[in-house]
Amino acid sequence: MPEPSQDSMYWSLPLKGINKAQEELASRKIKVRYFFYDKYSESFFNNVSSDVIASNLDGLLIAPVLSKIFDQFVKEIPENLPYVFFDSFVPKANYVSYIGQDSFQSGILSARLMEMLVKDKGNIAVIRVLPEDYHIDDRVNGFLSYCKKCPEVITRVYEVDGNKSNDVRNEIFQKIIDENSTLNGIFVTNASTHQTAEFIKSQSLGGKIHIIGYDLIEENVRYLREGVIDFLISQQSEKQGYEGIYCLYRHVVLKEAVEKKIMMQLDIVTSENIAYYKS
Repeated sequence: MPEPSQDSMYWSLPLKGINKAQEELASRKIKVRYFFYDKYSESFFNNVSSDVIASNLDGLLIAPVLSKIFDQFVKEIPENLPYVFFDSFVPKANYVSYIGQDSFQSGILSARLMEMLVKDKGNIAVIRVLPEDYHIDDRVNGFLSYCKKCPEVITRVYEVDGNKSNDVRNEIFQKIIDENSTLNGIFVTNASTHQTAEFIKSQSLGGKIHIIGYDLIEENVRYLREGVIDFLISQQSEKQGYEGIYCLYRHVVLKEAVEKKIMMQLDIVTSENIAYYKS
């Protein structure tokens, strides 16, 4: 999985779930080893993946968030090593199970919420966060597919490299505002929603431009409470990590059948229910 600090500390969330599962299964001689990779360094990833293949593992839990790299990596996994995907998945791979959301449907849900906010008028910007990732692309495609029902709303997609500096990102955010004279909605496709919210607030546009994004990291929750972010879609990230370890335990140790897909529900979190929400 990516280093816990990346994507605005998003990966610390599933890590909590993994740690919890490991603690519960410690008495059953289950040991978890961690292989963290840098999403923005292919050479770093290659070193880590070599360590994974060379290790004597009984099962592998993978967050395959780099589409092209993981397309190749899964081909290198030994046939006798079962693996489970969480957060994202590689199509056509021989995985035991996938744990995560229906990303396309979550994009549709986000578009439906945006429609309620903007009321069929104006411009909407979609921020596709790089590097390339299947489930990010699915979110974008789901959002755009719904927007076809709203011909009066102009939707434009902008790409933002998640590894760039604040200054570079802010240039893109300013470009979005400059190119969309009637901008009234922004859909952000990952946990970095707070970066957009911070810029919108700095321009005194909070509440005027609606923002929908993902994940209950601390900074996102803060802007949600302030009303700068309208909706966050929760992926139940801790549960994904937790279920991933148990899925491998059932398959490898207990020799039980496991579900091919374990889908997380699409939770809509607002400033009104955040105090009571538990993933």
